[in-house]
Amino acid sequence: MKTADVLIIGGGIIGCSIAAELSRAQVRVLMLERDRIGCEASGEAAGMLAPQAEDIPSGPFLDHCLKSREMFGPLQELLKEETGIDIEYVRSGILYLLLTEDDEFQGRRMFDEQRARGLKVERWDRQQVLEAQPQVTPTVRGAFYFPDDHQVQNARMVRALSILGARRGVQIMEGAPVTGFVQDKDRVLGVRSVAETYYAGKVVIAAGAWSGGIGELPGQQIPIQPARGQLLSLETRGDFFRHILYTREAYLVPRPNGELIVGSTVEFAGFEKHVTVGGIEALLAAARRLVPALGSRPILKAWAGFRPWTPDELPYLGDIPGSPGLYIASGHYRNGILLAPVTGQLMAELLLEEQSSLPLDPFRLNR
Repeated sequence: MKTADVLIIGGGIIGCSIAAELSRAQVRVLMLERDRIGCEASGEAAGMLAPQAEDIPSGPFLDHCLKSREMFGPLQELLKEETGIDIEYVRSGILYLLLTEDDEFQGRRMFDEQRARGLKVERWDRQQVLEAQPQVTPTVRGAFYFPDDHQVQNARMVRALSILGARRGVQIMEGAPVTGFVQDKDRVLGVRSVAETYYAGKVVIAAGAWSGGIGELPGQQIPIQPARGQLLSLETRGDFFRHILYTREAYLVPRPNGELIVGSTVEFAGFEKHVTVGGIEALLAAARRLVPALGSRPILKAWAGFRPWTPDELPYLGDIPGSPGLYIASGHYRNGILLAPVTGQLMAELLLEEQSSLPLDPFRLNR
């Protein structure tokens, strides 16, 4: 029989962040991953840290996003020192390009609202955009620049967090899908996997798009669905871009190694994890409209991942009513990479029964 203080279901970036935070307090943590650490959305995202470009409205969710964005600088230093892995936290800023009259209207609203919140945003005219990014289409009307929105190499970040946790005593079991829960009436005492039963004082569902199915095992309704996102990458030469380019139909994320990530679709196709002709055609067309010169660049790869979508597009954080001992940290949808640091901190505070540094009530499952 294997036991732990806290058992985490899911070895994505959220689960790894929670485990790493708990390990600081010398809590016995066991993490079960049905496949490999970071093998799903956490390793397949574009790595943008973009609460401003995503136009997140004022409120508790934006507060969480902004707090988490601030945590990446210190986190990068910690992970590099503890694991030797550079998560490539690049302070590139994001250019929100204005291509149409409607873009300009929406952009002015974003500019006014974000300035009113005290966030940094700059208005660039067409000449400024083309001076900074000469490859952008000459039909661009202007842009808004968000200097505090950045990027990270998400696959490296998941790996670094898992290594950090393991070195601090977190037990990680890969290839261990959860098949059932151990319960005494409603109280959750542990989980069953394919070949083992595990007991823990507290169990956390952090299984991303699969969290809804996991919740059904103890009889809980967790309204999370997979939202497929198709992406592709192109080969560029050196400093092809200096900033992330963002529009309402596509984004271009330049990685330090010269790879350019183009994303992304949002499709509700169940767990059909394949790229489609239509999806890739749409991404390529959007990329070429933004930067015509991309038409001559080699395609490196195309792939798809599943974002965990919730009906109001907000995550679920906290205990699960009706199942004492069971908790959830899932449903982060488009912002799982961004929210990983603050989610790890807040869930660790909750599980350790400490005062929460930010409110969790707006993210309860039964909101």
